[in-house]
Parts: sequence; structure tokens; C-alpha cells
Amino acid sequence: MKLRRWVKDVLLGLAVFAIGTAAILTAGVIANSIEAKQSAVMVSKDVNSNLDCNQTLSLSTDATGSDTSGNGIVTLNDITTGKKIACWGDSITYGLGGQENTFIKSDNGVIDASDWSYPDTLKYYTGLDVYNLGVCGETSYDIALRQGGIKMYVGKQVTVKQGVRAQINIVDEYGSQVMLENFNGYETDNDEPANVVYINDTPFQLEADNGKLYISVYGDSSNKSIKIKKGTQVVTKAAHDISGDVLVIQMGSNGGWDDYDELIQQYKAMIDNSGTECYIIIGDTDNPDESVDSAYYTDSSEVGIDDTLWEAALREAFGEHFINMRVYMIENALSTAGLEPTQEDIDNIDDGRVPESLKHDFTHLNSYGYYAVGVAVYNKGIELGYWS
Repeated sequence: MKLRRWVKDVLLGLAVFAIGTAAILTAGVIANSIEAKQSAVMVSKDVNSNLDCNQTLSLSTDATGSDTSGNGIVTLNDITTGKKIACWGDSITYGLGGQENTFIKSDNGVIDASDWSYPDTLKYYTGLDVYNLGVCGETSYDIALRQGGIKMYVGKQVTVKQGVRAQINIVDEYGSQVMLENFNGYETDNDEPANVVYINDTPFQLEADNGKLYISVYGDSSNKSIKIKKGTQVVTKAAHDISGDVLVIQMGSNGGWDDYDELIQQYKAMIDNSGTECYIIIGDTDNPDESVDSAYYTDSSEVGIDDTLWEAALREAFGEHFINMRVYMIENALSTAGLEPTQEDIDNIDDGRVPESLKHDFTHLNSYGYYAVGVAVYNKGIELGYWS
């Protein structure tokens, strides 16, 4: 009996030891798993927070943004392919004047750049999500307003009921009444619903009628009456939807500013509103004697490839973030687009003017010109470390 009891005790002890050992090993595995998951979350959080511009947006990629390292190792590019580039501007950003039958010879073959805008070129080379937020005819004030750099507010308290429109007054941060062609912040030919804005993160739709502005609840957001207090911020749908990790701004050629300081403050307000330190400022591509700033010049040859007063002000304000796009177009764009200069182009260059082969009209470019602008922005992004 004693022997049997002794054997039973030994077997019971071994069983307890085995269970304890298994528990310790399991706990270790779980701990390692948790630690690994925490590390992964930390990496993801760090990469997807406001971008540190000392880091690049893409590594080991081809023109489509695909990983070409081939080593199976997760690189920064694998995590950042979801990054966004937001391009705000007027018709130059939109790409007005782009045409069909635009073919660019490159080391990788022929690129069909037909009807491309510069954001199309940027998307081609970075492989990232690029948003064209150009609206034709807009001033710098309009662009800053719909991006959110200049704020819009409800001017007077209003109550909105489902299915019933109510009159509303929208003012800017200076108290002036606001009336945009499309309050959704996109160009009118966009597929986005017209005049949709967000107030307290709720979508509403605006409607202009006989000089007055009306508001209604958009979609099935609420079946209740919604009271909107005076001073509540109004945000365009574009600004609500898109917050780029890299901000590219081209504006000013349609006015909206009285002096360089005002224009620079509009730029800075947009940069502050974007929440990113990664930005690129595109200079005007108009010839000096034809630009909105033409009062200072009777002939473009007076400037040549030096900075105009306008360009000098932007360079001083934004330093390496600024591209003198007019000079780039004179010096590099023909070769970038694979074009042989005509005699007219040569004469233009000698006179300090953008070559005619790159232009649609006196102010807008064609697809060759927009392709060259996109390449210039792409190269500036490499220089600043935004992508590689």
C-alpha cells in the first residue's frame, strides 16, 4: 500500500511540474507576442503621425510605387504607400489646357501624358495618392478659404430641419460674407456632390438662390432639428476629406492679395492648417510682363532668369521649399518633356520667356508643360527628402 501511495505521489508531482512548465512557456510566448504587437503598433503610429520630413515617403520603389527591394523585408515604403499628396491651386494645378497626343520619351520607354496635369505626373513618379485640388479661376484668397487656412464660420445662429432648407450667412475670419462657386472645395466637374460642407463633423448642403445662401441637412444624417450656433466653423468637403502628408500649393496668378506679405500669410495659414511640415511652393509660370504682378515690368527681358520681386519674396519666405517654376520652365522644361526647341522657343528663352511649345495660351500650359512642372515638383520632393 505504501509503495502504491509513493508511486501515486511521484506521478502527481510529475504532472504538476509538467503543467507548471507548460504554463511558464505559454506565458513567455504570449508576452513575446504582446511585445511584438506593441512594437508593430508603435511603428505604425509613428509612421502615420504627422510626417517627420527627415524621413522619406518611399524607399526601393519603381514608378508605380511598388516595392522593388525583393528582399522580403518590410521597408518604410511598405508602410507609407498610403501617404497622400494634396495639391491645392487654381487652373494651373487643375491642368486647364492639357491636350491629347502628348507622348514623352524616357529611359523607360514612351510615357503617354495626354491630358495630364502636374499632379498626374507626380502620381506617376511617386506612386503615392495624389489629389488634384485645383479650381479654375480662383484667387489665392479663395484657395486658402476652401483649404481651411482662412476659416469660414456661421455668421448667425440657424436651426436646420430634415428636408427643409434654411437661410444661412457664412463669413470668413474677418467677418466678410463668403460666396464660393462650389462650397464642396472641388472643381465643378468633379464627381463629388455639389456644395457639401461639414459643420461639427455633420454634412450639410448649401444652395445659392437669388443672392442668398440656404442650408439643408445632407443625406440621412439626422431626423432631428439641428441648431448651429453663430461662430461655428464651416469646412469644405475637400478639406474634410483630404489631409495630405505633403502639401503642394500653386496660387496667386488670379489675384486675391494686395501685397507680397498678404500672399505669404495666406500660404503660411494653409501650411499651418494642413498639420504637416512637408510642403512645396510653386512659383508663377506667367511671363513677368504678363503676370498679375506685371506693373513692375515692361518686358520679360528685364528679368530674364533672375527672380522677379514676387519670386524673390517667396524665396525669402519659404527658402528651399520654393520652386521658381518660371525659370525652371525656361531652362529645363523642353528637355524634360523631350521637345526640340523651335526658333520661337529659342527667341522666347533669349527674352526670358517660357517657351511657346510648352504653353496652351498666354497663361496656361499644355500637357508637355504640365508634365515638366510635375517633374520639377517630384525632383524638389527628392531634394527635401519627401520621397526617393
